[in-house]
Amino acid sequence: MFAVPQLNVHRMSTSSDTKNWLKQVAEHMNMSPSQLALSSGLAASTITRYLNDKSGDLGISDKTLDAISQFTGVPKLQAPGQRRPGHLPEPDAEIWAPAGRSANDNDDPVAATIAAWTETSNSREAWKMKGWALELAGVMPGDVLIVDENRRPRAGDIVCAQVTDWQSGQSDTVMRLYEPPYILTHSARLGASRPEQVDDDRVVIRGVAVSVLRFRQ
Repeated sequence: MFAVPQLNVHRMSTSSDTKNWLKQVAEHMNMSPSQLALSSGLAASTITRYLNDKSGDLGISDKTLDAISQFTGVPKLQAPGQRRPGHLPEPDAEIWAPAGRSANDNDDPVAATIAAWTETSNSREAWKMKGWALELAGVMPGDVLIVDENRRPRAGDIVCAQVTDWQSGQSDTVMRLYEPPYILTHSARLGASRPEQVDDDRVVIRGVAVSVLRFRQ
């Protein structure tokens, strides 16, 4: 006789909890179950078929749940939004300030250039890039991004976003690529990172980068 391989499958007593988790995650991500499955690298019917099963005979594998958890960043069978304190991306930008000089110093060509971009509108701020989160988008550490808070973000824009951990009360400012409804890094050095969903609560877009300035050192 041949040994039959055993799969880790959630059935019976855990089925209700698992289905509830899948529904909550789909709602949290603002996706239909089919969209969630496809985005997690699964067949479109993987989740809907399980959710619609009334017999209790159809299970769902741990591998499938792991794929969904990895895509969404929601721990397996843990309600969305229950992140532990400190689960924040590293801040990769800071408000630009000229070293030891006034921002209006006409003798400083860097300050003068940035002032020309920002003084024409009260909605514009200058941010200095600190990290490599957007290197593949052409933004390097030391670059200055002119962020317009009145500009409406569109797909493919570089945006300035605020990410808050409500349990710790900590907020950090990051620069990310906007691919609705997510913000994400675009970096070979940092590798793949979990996308953050813009929900206007935990993740809020503050403005859109309208220009990237690079100065010779």
